[in-house]
Amino acid sequence: MGRLWGGIIAVAGITLWYYGGTRGETALVNLGIGTIILGLVLATMPSRGYVDRKTLPLTCTNLCGFLENLRRELNLKEKPLVIPPYENLPEGGIFIPESENPIPRPGKFSRGRVLITGTPEESGLLLSPPPGWGIVEYALENVGELGGTGVGYASSVVSSVLSGLGIGSGEAFEGESGEVEVFVSPLCDGPFYADPIVSAMLLGVAMGRDEIMGVESAERVRGHWKIVLKPLGGIEKWL
Repeated sequence: MGRLWGGIIAVAGITLWYYGGTRGETALVNLGIGTIILGLVLATMPSRGYVDRKTLPLTCTNLCGFLENLRRELNLKEKPLVIPPYENLPEGGIFIPESENPIPRPGKFSRGRVLITGTPEESGLLLSPPPGWGIVEYALENVGELGGTGVGYASSVVSSVLSGLGIGSGEAFEGESGEVEVFVSPLCDGPFYADPIVSAMLLGVAMGRDEIMGVESAERVRGHWKIVLKPLGGIEKWL
């Protein structure tokens, strides 16, 4: 059944993409691309054996609470950096800094390392793999590479996986100045960086830009997180 609906949705996406392209309507082209991606994701998913979304918070609430307690105990800030995958961190990561003006040191990051020490600007807590890595990994396995593909494409892929799995949704909008606004429905109450759905969307944006992204602001708006990300440059800039 998943393949049938996935095929139907993909065909509808191709129609929208073609029609928008012939008429020069960018909105229809983008809608078509997103629909194609959703169809491809649905086509790869089994249709049985899924847990209702209402029960999923039971699996992550304690983790969200633990990470928030850990942040407070270490006196860390609430505006983390989102690190795209690179050689030292194949799964990427979320870095919760000690300073209001952090300086990322990718050379100090590595798989399995949790506490990063140095100057206050360099120190903090590294979450790698981030809570939402499993969602991003699923997208990579079923759709392909996300690194450097652009914010629109990468965020659409992650959002399509969330929708296909029935666990959430998200959108990302890139401004003229390079800042990215992310709107995403969380799975659990708690800090956004600890939520698997929210962190998956943030990581998808960082991968699409292929840059470290700093959180400028984060607020709850009608049951969603609105998060503003600022690009800080690629990994090589900070090595």
